[in-house]
Amino acid sequence: MAEASDPKIEQRKAAVSAFKRELIREAAKRVFVEVGLHKTSVREIAKAAGYTTGAIYAQYASKEEVYADILRESLTSMAEAVEQAAAAARVGRKCDAALRAWFEYFRERPAEYDLGFYLYGGAKPAGVGKDLNRELNVRLKRVYAAVADALEADGLVDASKKNEVAVAGASWMFGLLLMYRTGRLKILAVDVDVLIDDCLATLYRGTARSRSGRSRG
Repeated sequence: MAEASDPKIEQRKAAVSAFKRELIREAAKRVFVEVGLHKTSVREIAKAAGYTTGAIYAQYASKEEVYADILRESLTSMAEAVEQAAAAARVGRKCDAALRAWFEYFRERPAEYDLGFYLYGGAKPAGVGKDLNRELNVRLKRVYAAVADALEADGLVDASKKNEVAVAGASWMFGLLLMYRTGRLKILAVDVDVLIDDCLATLYRGTARSRSGRSRG
């Protein structure tokens, strides 16, 4: 009969494993941003983390699993930031707060922007396998849903249109992030925060016109 494991020992093991995984993720972020997922090897991740390849494989089955874990953590944190911003804002400005939180999350974490949207190797997505892709897509949809729900709470759109408008608003934020991250706005002497204000004002005006047209119809 096997002896019951000591809870304290198991807790210590779990803490050590979590610590190692965090170090591996941080090292992998640097490597992925520099060379991209396809050109990265587990050996390179191990070198950057100061571990052996065996130590990496003890925590992750593949480089794709490391990559997915980074995105999993990022998308969860981002969803929480967007949801909290919307919840804290007054009705009528919830979508504004949600999309600003979306932008600020990535402005403060440029490496996560690069990793999450595959910009290091061009615009072509790099998959991590069917099951991991499915899980990450669910987490990404949670972020969009937070914006969509904020739009509906503000009374800007009805339920049938909220997802479409949320995607449009997020696309503006991504475009501004790209221009900001690549230095294009600095070259053009344009303040990104002014553009954010303009985009959100346009979004609110556009939805107001749409509501007005429906009410007249």
